Amino acid sequence: MSDRYIEKSFLYVLCLSLLLHLGLCALLYYFHPAAVKPPKEPVFIDLQEIPELKQPSRQHPDTQRRAEQRVVVPKESAPRGDAPHDSQQSARPTSPQQVAPGSSTASLLKPKQRAVQQLPTIQQLFPDAGRMAKLEESYRRKFENDVAEGDTRFLSNDDIVFGSFLRRFEGAVYGVWRYPQEAALRGIEGITPVRITFNRRGEITNIQQLESSGARILDEEVLRTLHAIGPVGGFPKGYDKEEFHLIAFFQYGSTRRSLR
Repeated sequence: MSDRYIEKSFLYVLCLSLLLHLGLCALLYYFHPAAVKPPKEPVFIDLQEIPELKQPSRQHPDTQRRAEQRVVVPKESAPRGDAPHDSQQSARPTSPQQVAPGSSTASLLKPKQRAVQQLPTIQQLFPDAGRMAKLEESYRRKFENDVAEGDTRFLSNDDIVFGSFLRRFEGAVYGVWRYPQEAALRGIEGITPVRITFNRRGEITNIQQLESSGARILDEEVLRTLHAIGPVGGFPKGYDKEEFHLIAFFQYGSTRRSLR
């Protein structure tokens, strides 16, 4: 490395150092915080020199009295009318005895009699009660031979042999059986008799609709209900046949449903 190169490098470093120092001085000059002015000397004020404030005087004007002695003023009252009904009787409440019997006021003052609420009868709740009895009697005569053999029965919880089985079946039916909303709103009623066949596992193997209720929507709901329920349990131990037939009546009436 030559001496000339070293000399140039030294000059460059010297110039750079000089520029940095100048820049630092400029920053200190322009951004130097302003000198804090010394606080002024406190000024003392003598409170005795403050003049006293005078409150404005409130003067009430003297009220002039009308008279030296008290005077009793007569009581004021409204003038009486010239019409005959504006007499003393108008101030009293009108009693029912003083009203003409044929007037509209008499009908208003006359005490109203409470309407006697009559309880609905069984015929009103279930209008087809008579028809129900006739249907049961007709089917009992029609299936009396099968009932006598013991493989066909009517729905009855009093049955000694099949009482438990029939109660299980009835509980399963009421769990899924519904009154169709459309039929209830339109007041459609009826009875759908069916003959149901069970196997020994309590499964429904056949459904025979014996008669229509007169409304297709009610009959379809009965069939849907019987297809929806599952097995209801086995036959009683004393029953040795492979099938069991049950005749049941699905009754719709007064937005209620009854299984018989």
